[in-house]
Amino acid sequence: MRVGFDARWYNDSGVGVYVAELLRAMTAAGPHDFELVVYEDPVNPIPGLDERRVSRVAVSSSKYSFAEQFEFRRRNRQDRLDLFHSPFYAAPLAVSCPLVVTIHDLIPFLFRIYPWGKQSLIKMAYRASVKRARHIIADSDNTARDLQQILGVPRESVTRVHIAASREYAPSKSEVNEIEYLQEKYRVRIPYVLVSSARNWRTKNLESALRALQIASQGSAVEFQSVVFGPGEGIDSLGREERWGNLNLCRTGFIARPDLAMLFRHAHAFLMPSLYEGFGLPILEAMSCGCPVLTSNTGALLEVAGDGAQVFSPEDVSGMARAVVELLQNPREHSRWRVAALRRAADFSWSKAAEETLSVYYRTREQRFSVGAG
Repeated sequence: MRVGFDARWYNDSGVGVYVAELLRAMTAAGPHDFELVVYEDPVNPIPGLDERRVSRVAVSSSKYSFAEQFEFRRRNRQDRLDLFHSPFYAAPLAVSCPLVVTIHDLIPFLFRIYPWGKQSLIKMAYRASVKRARHIIADSDNTARDLQQILGVPRESVTRVHIAASREYAPSKSEVNEIEYLQEKYRVRIPYVLVSSARNWRTKNLESALRALQIASQGSAVEFQSVVFGPGEGIDSLGREERWGNLNLCRTGFIARPDLAMLFRHAHAFLMPSLYEGFGLPILEAMSCGCPVLTSNTGALLEVAGDGAQVFSPEDVSGMARAVVELLQNPREHSRWRVAALRRAADFSWSKAAEETLSVYYRTREQRFSVGAG
C-alpha cells in the first residue's frame, strides 16, 4: 500500500506537531506492507523519519491554492497512490484515490474567530473535505461527536485517534540548570503559575485565567509569579497590563518546545480554562512533564484530563483560584496532582496513534476494494 501524506503543514503549531510526530511514529512502527510518500515543503523538511519507508517529494505549490489541486492530482497518478491522507481540513480534493482527512476541531462552526467572509470560506472548505473524504480521523471523541452533530457525518465514517505529547515533554531533567536558564532567559522566578496566550484568543478564555490568578494572589500566603507564554495577541486583547498589576506578570512571548517543557517541569500549576478545544494538547504536554493542571470541563478537555487534572466550569474563577492557592500552600496536594498528571499522560502515545492511524488506512483500502467488487 502506497500512502500519500500532505506534510506541508509541518510547522510550530499543534497541527505541525501532529504531522511530524505521527509520521515519525508510523515509519518506526512494526512490520507493515506500506510505503509513505511524504509531500513536503522543500525548505521545511521533516527531520527524524525512517527513510526505508518514506519517499520524499518536494511540492512547489502553496497551501490553499488552485495549483495544489492540479499538482496533487498529477502526483497521485505518477506516484501510484492507493490512499491520500490530509492532516488538516484544507485537503487537496482533486486526488483520484480514497482520501482520509484529519479534523482537529470544529471551532469555526462554534465561535466567530475570523471576519465573516474568511470564516464562511473556511466552513465551506471543511464541508467540502468532509464530503469528499472516504474516512475521517478525529483527535477526540468530542470532535467525533461534533462531526456527527454539526456536519452530519455518519458515525461509521469517523475514527477517534488520540494524539500525544512530543518527546521533549517529559519529567526528566536536562544537563543544564533549567531553573537558572529560565531565570536568565525569561525572567521567570520560582514559584510560578503558567497560563497561555494565543492568536486564536477568543476561545482560550485567558481573561478568566488571569482573574483566577488575581484572586489567588490575594488569598495565598505564598507569593507567586504569573507567567504567560505564547503569541501576544491574546493578552494584548485584554487591555493595558496595568489591569493585571497585582499579578507579578511575566510574558515570555512565543517559546520553543524544549523551553516550554522546562517551564512545565518547574511550574507549580498550568491553568487553561478554554471555552472549547478539539483536543487540548497543551494540557497533555503539561501533564507529561508532571505539572499539575487546572482546566475546563468543556470540549475535549475533560476527555483528555481524565483523572489527571482538576476541571472546572470555564467561568468558575473562584474555584480555580482556590485550587491554585491549595497547590501553592499544600506540598502534599501538589505532589498528588503531579503524580496523577504523569499517570494520565502515560495513557497517550504516538506509537498507539500510529497503529490506530494505520488501521484506518487498511480499513479504508479494504472498503475501496469491497466497493469496487460490488
